[in-house]
Amino acid sequence: MVVAAAASVLPAARAADTPTATATAAASRLDDILARGVLRVGTTGDYKPFSYRVGNGEFIGLDIALAADLAKSLGVKLQLVPTTWGALMSDLGDDRFDLAMGGVSVSLERQKKAWFSLPYLRDGKTPIARCEDARKYQTLADIDRPDVRLIVNPGGTNERFARAQAPHATLTVFPDNVAIFDRIAAGEADVMITDAIEARLQQRLHPKLCAIHPEAPFDFSEKAVLLPRDAALKAYVDQWLHQAVESGAFARANEQWLGYPWGIESLRTLIDARLLLAPDVAQFKWNHHLPIEDLPREAEVIAALGRQASALGVPQPWAEAFFRAQIEASKTAQNELFQGWDVFKRGQFPDAPDLVTVTRPKLDRLTDQLLHALAENWPVLSDPTRREDVLRAMHPMQAEDLSAKAVTQAIAPLGR
Repeated sequence: MVVAAAASVLPAARAADTPTATATAAASRLDDILARGVLRVGTTGDYKPFSYRVGNGEFIGLDIALAADLAKSLGVKLQLVPTTWGALMSDLGDDRFDLAMGGVSVSLERQKKAWFSLPYLRDGKTPIARCEDARKYQTLADIDRPDVRLIVNPGGTNERFARAQAPHATLTVFPDNVAIFDRIAAGEADVMITDAIEARLQQRLHPKLCAIHPEAPFDFSEKAVLLPRDAALKAYVDQWLHQAVESGAFARANEQWLGYPWGIESLRTLIDARLLLAPDVAQFKWNHHLPIEDLPREAEVIAALGRQASALGVPQPWAEAFFRAQIEASKTAQNELFQGWDVFKRGQFPDAPDLVTVTRPKLDRLTDQLLHALAENWPVLSDPTRREDVLRAMHPMQAEDLSAKAVTQAIAPLGR
């Protein structure tokens, strides 16, 4: 678990930590929120375990749960507002949201323009690299070399730290913080410097990667709620956080989201990607007057996949049931399309991709990725005590184009 010195809960702030009130009650942002009945929280959605945006636009994570609790304590609705690390401060200044949450690091640069709540996590910057290279990147001097391919996400404290502390490294600013770790694992970059709590979590999600001395990070930092300069709102948020910490509610939420099966997200993404090919399959079959169902071929494919899964450590009967569900879900989506086309007397689809040369190779690639994702996540999938976590990870539909009934069929085996 990620509960070391680099991710420990801090004691409550002293009264002297709260800024002197400079605004009247009538001008308070807190009163605005209460009158509006909505708390607008800015969040980036790219920083596990704090804030992660899944494919349907929903946000999940520790700080998202905290934001929901804060809104509940205020008696208002929660509105999550997408932002980016580069736009975080300008969005706050432009009143796009009332406050920001999602693993926001306290920094003096940000303090010049805004306030922070009392900190709720202690953290620090540490490297993460492929495990076989971990000994090569122990110090900043090891990283600050032209032959080192350092990668960071843009606009936040990671980029500022990298530019200031490793100016001689070959720096790549990569826009997708979620995919950065895949690039390191694939050998397309050597090392990232990020918060110790993220490094610890990502090494669990990427077996090829190792967090390097996360118990002794390069520097000291804290996580807090980013606030406008409003004394009443800060006082409220500080008191709410104080009660959450002292009651143990924060520690319980922290433990829950650190233990969340984040790797399951890859399964859901692949399941959806496979279902999104159902219209291409259906259009080809419609054009060529082919039946949706081909039971002999389905049985052959399922048996082969079961054997492959068994070789990867997933029980063959379970794997066969899982892939049978994927095929049935695709047929459900195709049948729904056929029914609509029948009603409207649909003609040919001139741009329908060829099933054999275009669509099936795509399905085969996704199926192979699903096989390996099942194997990687099998310790969680096979643990009865993690069933609730797995079901929670199988969040609602990720794309409007997906059939709700087909999605339900496809994910059903993961909750058994």
